[in-house]
Amino acid sequence: MTDDILIRMLSFLPIKNAGATSTLSRRWRFLWCNITRLDFDGSEALEKTDHDPNLFASELDKFVKQVNYVIQRHDQPTIEVFQIRYNLDKSNREDIDSWLQFALDKKVEKLHLDLSYKDHGSSDPEENYDFPLPTSYGNMIYLGELPILNAKVVGLQSLKKVFLKGVNISEPNLLGLLKNSPHLESLSLDHSGLFPHIHVGGWDINLKHFTIVTCYDVESISLYDFDLESFLYNGEVINLSLIDLPVLKLLNISEGSFVLKNDVLAKISSVASSLQFLCLKLDRLKISFDVNSIPQLPKVKKLMLLVEAEEDNSLLELTSIAKACPLLEEFSIELLWESPIQKRTEVRHAAPHRHEHLKFFYMGGYFGRISDLELAVYVIDNAVALRKIIIDPICMFHTDCFSDEDHMKREEVARSSAERELRPRLPKGVELVIV
Repeated sequence: MTDDILIRMLSFLPIKNAGATSTLSRRWRFLWCNITRLDFDGSEALEKTDHDPNLFASELDKFVKQVNYVIQRHDQPTIEVFQIRYNLDKSNREDIDSWLQFALDKKVEKLHLDLSYKDHGSSDPEENYDFPLPTSYGNMIYLGELPILNAKVVGLQSLKKVFLKGVNISEPNLLGLLKNSPHLESLSLDHSGLFPHIHVGGWDINLKHFTIVTCYDVESISLYDFDLESFLYNGEVINLSLIDLPVLKLLNISEGSFVLKNDVLAKISSVASSLQFLCLKLDRLKISFDVNSIPQLPKVKKLMLLVEAEEDNSLLELTSIAKACPLLEEFSIELLWESPIQKRTEVRHAAPHRHEHLKFFYMGGYFGRISDLELAVYVIDNAVALRKIIIDPICMFHTDCFSDEDHMKREEVARSSAERELRPRLPKGVELVIV
């Protein structure tokens, strides 16, 4: 094999393993210095440092030295991927700044900073590292800091994907990143300290995929007037505005009270005509939502609902969302029960509605209640193209009132119930899988 092929293979190894190949032979000695995917993953070392601050300090020192050693010897003009996965914060600012400068100088395409790996995102946001931007002077700046002294942000022509976890970013730096990265298509912010009002939009924004997960201090998000294709939000209740996003295909709002309290079902009407995948989390269905506020979703083919359910409240209200999707092909519901014991005996029925294209139905958290059965029977009776049903009885409860043994018993009862109640109702050609 040629050196180029070997280097390409080494690029898919963790740095530690790639560097170890230097001892194989004279030919291999410096090959690793040319890899284009630099993956500094310290998760294995971090697992050994729990509750031992001295060991953590020692491992941190080793990790920092390893990164510095590699970037000082790297011999390629460009890199595809630069990834740091370690528990770092603002006290490591000088080193992280230099690593970022290196990656951007090497025209990195995919930048991945997971600086809260060990804490799984639970670190104090005030201690997080703050994301800077490169300047024409060859240094890194924070646009929220004054004075800037005529510093100009360098265009980040190569960046295509950025993932930040446990990394804060100010409003000026976020806008600077977006407006100076003409090829940036994907931005993910996870457990990051942000700012109250996020406004992203305009013809000069080329972002296609935007994800915000459990970020701090956010009160509102306004996305407008650019070609966004997917948006995922999981966090506290906020005000959400989606305006003039003509190619938005995927919308995932994974916060239950957010959907109901802010009437998101009505607010997505401005993007409803383009959506193809919709995922919503709904809680406490006894708090009824206005079915008349649900817009028509003419292109939605995949619908996923994460439902926080109580007692044995009917789930049939959820069918109103499915009815708004005339091209629906896949319908998934995951139930998170808050009260697993109460049952009712009265069976209810939703108004019939012919689902011409629905082929696949998944129900997670099936517990064998009347409410579970009602919804499954509705799908069986109305999905004329149905090919497969998956029933997953895994017990998903908010409370820890049951032992593992109780969970297993209840899941087995749910399996038996699904087999007994659903299989006899299946039309010919429909596959039933009970997990």
